[in-house]
Amino acid sequence: MARISTAGGAGAPDHTSLNLTRILARLNSILITSDQQTEHRLKVSEIEREKVGTNLKYASSLLTQLEKDAQNIKNLTKKQEAQTELVRKREVLLRLEERLEELNDLAHPEDDDTSEGEDLIGEDTPSEETDSHTYTSPTPSPSTNHPPVPSISAPFETSNPPQFEEPTSTLRSRTNASQREELFNPSLSTVTTGISPRTSHAPVPTTTKESLLTHNRTEQEALTSLLLSMASALKESSKAFAASLDDEKEILDHAGKGMDKNEEALNAASKKMGLLRGMTEGKGWWGRIMLYAWIAGLMVAAILIVFVMPKLRF
Repeated sequence: MARISTAGGAGAPDHTSLNLTRILARLNSILITSDQQTEHRLKVSEIEREKVGTNLKYASSLLTQLEKDAQNIKNLTKKQEAQTELVRKREVLLRLEERLEELNDLAHPEDDDTSEGEDLIGEDTPSEETDSHTYTSPTPSPSTNHPPVPSISAPFETSNPPQFEEPTSTLRSRTNASQREELFNPSLSTVTTGISPRTSHAPVPTTTKESLLTHNRTEQEALTSLLLSMASALKESSKAFAASLDDEKEILDHAGKGMDKNEEALNAASKKMGLLRGMTEGKGWWGRIMLYAWIAGLMVAAILIVFVMPKLRF
């Protein structure tokens, strides 16, 4: 969980991408796919969580640097592939940050009650809550509480011996944990307060349920916000489409008016052409015959003037 320094220059995109991939893989193995011991250390140790947070900030700075470098890629195919990979890494980084916040929320009451220098003080498990309740009880009943004490106190002493030195802190921590258990699973809380040896491992799934509920609630909020944004975007696009239709409607109206004017002009031109045709052709077939007769007479007169009249001698 220590911070990994860059192997080459800070400006080399390949070294930066390699370092970012290694850091994300390491943080994923610590926060997401970690074993029970590592998760327990993260819950009880504020120093370990701070180290993880420092690595997350460093990974975020590397990712920001890679995003800036991706903007300068001239090849569109490589630029698109690099941006897609960076988006995927950004999603992984956000998921790791959410997981760290969940661990901080779960470990916050225990961290406030622990003293300085004790980084690995265990978080109150269900068995420890039962033990602290048993040892801090002011008036234990000899007939009911005394027999379970040896069977419960043995793992308590082997796991966390310093717990006997801080009964008040344990009681406060147990109260906070009991309140959380009552919110999510009142039945388990009731069984735990009954000091039964069989409930030593019952609240372990409760912590897992809390983390799962928190994760599911976060995903639900993200999906809700995404749906709201999509609905608002759809609404805006529909408004823009309606506005464009209105603009196009006005254009179509102007075009229709222009076509009507052109049609009227064509009708007027056709009427004028018919009038000119009637004036040139005369009145019916009789007018045409008269026109042809005049043409024939003029031709005969022209022939007589040209060929016959010069031969006349007066």
